[in-house]
Amino acid sequence: MRNQPIGNRLPRSEAYLGIIKNHLIIHARSGVVPELLQKSTCAKMVDDKEKSPLPGQDLNASDGHPSQTPGTAGKLGPCKTAIDVVSKTDETVLRLKKFLSTPSGVDSALSTIGYSSHILHHLLDSSPLTAVRTRIRFFLLQRLGGKLPAPKLSASSSARPPLLVLSSLISETRYTLRLFELVSIWAWGSSVYKSPPKDRTLKAIAYVEVLSIFLYQALENVSYLASKEIAWQTLVKRTGGTAKWSLWSVRAWFVYILLQFVRLYRDAALFSRQEEENKKRRAEQVSAGEKSVSESEQEENETRRLAIRAWRKKLVNNLAWGTLCAHWSVEGGVGVPVYLNGFISLLAGIWGTYDSWQATASA
Repeated sequence: MRNQPIGNRLPRSEAYLGIIKNHLIIHARSGVVPELLQKSTCAKMVDDKEKSPLPGQDLNASDGHPSQTPGTAGKLGPCKTAIDVVSKTDETVLRLKKFLSTPSGVDSALSTIGYSSHILHHLLDSSPLTAVRTRIRFFLLQRLGGKLPAPKLSASSSARPPLLVLSSLISETRYTLRLFELVSIWAWGSSVYKSPPKDRTLKAIAYVEVLSIFLYQALENVSYLASKEIAWQTLVKRTGGTAKWSLWSVRAWFVYILLQFVRLYRDAALFSRQEEENKKRRAEQVSAGEKSVSESEQEENETRRLAIRAWRKKLVNNLAWGTLCAHWSVEGGVGVPVYLNGFISLLAGIWGTYDSWQATASA
């Protein structure tokens, strides 16, 4: 028997496979499959034989049996969702890192958070929302069978609201960071002196802008350090106090804002002149038989679009800051409500913040 040729043993092997197959079918119908048969090599051979395609059968054709076991899709769904969430979070964090890698990005982030907290505080503290919160609270207490407690006057009630504390903290942080801003202003003035604008009007505006913004930052630094009792307390007290120094600091900033409006007007005039020259040049090219639309013209159109967008962004920024500077430059203000300060300040820089954040996607 042991030395029997292989060819004579094949029919018996097929018989064994048939017996095992029938045995598996009986146990499968009864709902119990022996563990030994599940792990046996013969059982695997039966499964492979069942799964082997018939002659002419398409391997990719659907035979009504799913390729995945029941419950696999349900298990992969949450896992895939978790992977997508982690991937999206990683992408956002890396973009945030790029956004905060520059001083202007850090200042934009701080200002956005500070002004938003100021807006949110005054929005929640407004009369309509306060009335809605009171009604909801009274309704819930009635449903729960409780009584509306009388307002308590305690020491904690006189504390500043958390959102205003956050706004104040961020404001002081930005004051501290701006102590080093004189270095950047000096570098800006140096570049303007070495490479001034070709237009004489813009050249004069640039020189006065550098001087005004330098005075603004210097006066602010002295006032801030004196208010913290770090330096120049005696000088500040003899010359009107920190409020006076802050007032003149804002006035110097207001001069810079006014000069920005003059610059925008001059830029618009030069831009219009350049547009007329470009139209004449295109007309000459068309008359000479050249194509009216070319790659260079498309590039000019894109440059024109970006220039107009940048001009409008500066206009919005200076309109917002000009309103606040006019209010802060006068003792007692000019009538801008306190609850609008955060909104106008956020409006001044939100366009630039949006552009900076969008730039991180392509960086």
